[in-house]
Amino acid sequence: WDKYIIKINNSEDKIHKLTVYIADSNYKRKKGLMYIENLPINHGMLFEFDSPRIASIWMKNTYISLDILFIDENQIIIKIHNEAKPFNLKSIKSKVKVKWILEMNGGLTKTLNIKTGDHILF
Repeated sequence: WDKYIIKINNSEDKIHKLTVYIADSNYKRKKGLMYIENLPINHGMLFEFDSPRIASIWMKNTYISLDILFIDENQIIIKIHNEAKPFNLKSIKSKVKVKWILEMNGGLTKTLNIKTGDHILF
């Protein structure tokens, strides 16, 4: 898995750095963070799609709570699903087309004051 540093510029104009694993293939997107029992703080997984699409995530075989951020092609967070429950099989959908999905530890978006409309900087 490749790792990259991304930055999130929040509404208070504070920039937060995250180390992310890149899920840029069907296999990596399907596996996601399944079976991970501990995700270090300020780490996450960035799902990248070839072209914008309506996307969905589920928590099958995911042991930890996650915040799920849906990001459009302009690198703007358009939806945040806070603290997705481990092992839940219910689909969490973007509702509109997105280019990326960012998963991070559950509750981290609230801690860092990340909101819809904030920007992801690659």
